[in-house]
Amino acid sequence: MNKLRISVRTLLLVVLVGTCVAESQNASSSRGVLVFSAKPSPHPSSFLLKSSRGVTYRLSLVPDYDVEKHVVVLGLVLQRPSEREDDMNLLDSTEKLHGYQPYDFAASDFAEGAQKSIYGESRIIDLPKLGMHIRVKVADVHVEPTSAGGSQVLGYQFEELTLEITTQILAEGSSNRPGQ
Repeated sequence: MNKLRISVRTLLLVVLVGTCVAESQNASSSRGVLVFSAKPSPHPSSFLLKSSRGVTYRLSLVPDYDVEKHVVVLGLVLQRPSEREDDMNLLDSTEKLHGYQPYDFAASDFAEGAQKSIYGESRIIDLPKLGMHIRVKVADVHVEPTSAGGSQVLGYQFEELTLEITTQILAEGSSNRPGQ
């Protein structure tokens, strides 16, 4: 009987992780999992979340390819569901930021694992205009070297990236980061 109970719990956990809509943790936060896989996968690469103001957003992982069609960068993108995929990323509120940002995931940055990446395993993205913070934890990452021919520099491509996302709604006038 205990084995059956454990199996049912495991099955429920798998179903909850695979859902495409973020689950409410409490009134001020929600959780979700985003997965990119180079192979066909049933896991979601986007989910919906709701702000304290009742606005619904879509949070997605969007691949960026090199000239040989390797996925070398994955961008975390926050948009309203009604917008086109190429519309503004609300995580880049200024559209003037350059360089490697907390919502960018470069395969080459994970060549030695998430712990040794520039941002480490966890990142916090502050969105005061939207009244929330987004905490991103790299739960699993697999990168592979791309084929280097001739004078090409060895690069890396994503095989899989799993992100655990926690959003925290800020109380009016609050600017404290979660966990602080």
